[in-house]
Amino acid sequence: MRNRILILGGSRFQVPLIRLARQRGLHVITCDYLPDNPGHRLADEYHNVSTTDKEGVLALARRVGIDAVASLSSDPAMQTLAYVANALGLPGPRLDGVVKLTEKDELRRLMSDIGLPTPRRHVIGAAEAADAGDVAAMLAAGAARHIVKPVDSAGSRGITVLDPGRGDFTAALQRALAQSRAGRCIVEEYIDGDQLHGDGFLQDGRLVHHYLGDQGFLAGTRDSVPITTYWPSRYAEAVHREVARQVEAIARASGHLDGPLNIEARVTPAGEVFIIEVGPRNGGDYIPIIQHRLTGFEFVGKVLDSALGIRPRVEAEPPRRGIGVCHALHAERDGRYAGLEASEEIRDKLVLIDFFRQPGEPVRCHQGAGSSLGVALLEFDSVPERDRLMAAVASHLRAVVQ
Repeated sequence: MRNRILILGGSRFQVPLIRLARQRGLHVITCDYLPDNPGHRLADEYHNVSTTDKEGVLALARRVGIDAVASLSSDPAMQTLAYVANALGLPGPRLDGVVKLTEKDELRRLMSDIGLPTPRRHVIGAAEAADAGDVAAMLAAGAARHIVKPVDSAGSRGITVLDPGRGDFTAALQRALAQSRAGRCIVEEYIDGDQLHGDGFLQDGRLVHHYLGDQGFLAGTRDSVPITTYWPSRYAEAVHREVARQVEAIARASGHLDGPLNIEARVTPAGEVFIIEVGPRNGGDYIPIIQHRLTGFEFVGKVLDSALGIRPRVEAEPPRRGIGVCHALHAERDGRYAGLEASEEIRDKLVLIDFFRQPGEPVRCHQGAGSSLGVALLEFDSVPERDRLMAAVASHLRAVVQ
């Protein structure tokens, strides 16, 4: 029995994993650089080491004598998790595979190499930023929208969408580089279309489970700040099969063959499917929790089993496909958080609601994960009921800002 587990991160999104590990009788050790994170209070011990500090976490793991290492819903922690697991001979993903999925330029290169559709792109490092005039000129003269983003950030941090011949490319470049730990950003043609989003699970390179919904975005952010995901998707099964085919091809080419995935894909008006992201972890905002509720597929238990060297059991029967929404609570303007207003009708649909702010705390207009006020998970009896209530969500579920 592996009885000492190091969990990278103690945020509210790691709490389900920490709780389950404790329920199974494991000695839980957590680490990150935020000692007030709620998960640390549930652990047996906490150490102030950043989850992105590979050598620091490896030194900690050796010092405390761990038997397993895990994380949940954290993109930045995944390279460190793989680094530590590989160095200590513990169950875990291969580091090279994780790098290929978590760094956007590496993912795009891999996709091109195996013949999957990819947008035209340019990768710019901090050293080349001052000499990126040719890229700026190309954007100014072109007719296509482009998106500028760090190669290794999450939560919409550092992303800018530029219209043809408009926008400050230099400012967008600096914004992206400021959010990149690797000091690189990617500039690629923007893919117009609808976005699919959700979690999946790999075994031996096969996507044994996935449930993708339609993603909605904050008005005025040009499809760069997602705030809702609606399950089930309105797209036909053929589209979802094509997403799965491309994801499995990426998994096999990267060597990342087992474990959870957070998937984002675009469907163009012509029906072409483009993979946007394939993160080797579950989604944030309690995505594995709402997916468990809607489908019966228990991601958290399977993540823990994998860390302990136990092959997760995948049920032979197809999971159910419930009707639900993950909705990020957010402020429409700067001010101070003064509470939440929820109608009686929407309260009946709540599976979970978690607030990230206390009344009186300053908040700012929503610009991504860092400014989110909380998360609401909802389950509905029918798609028409879901669509009716969510079309007027501001009147049913609203953060009050003074």
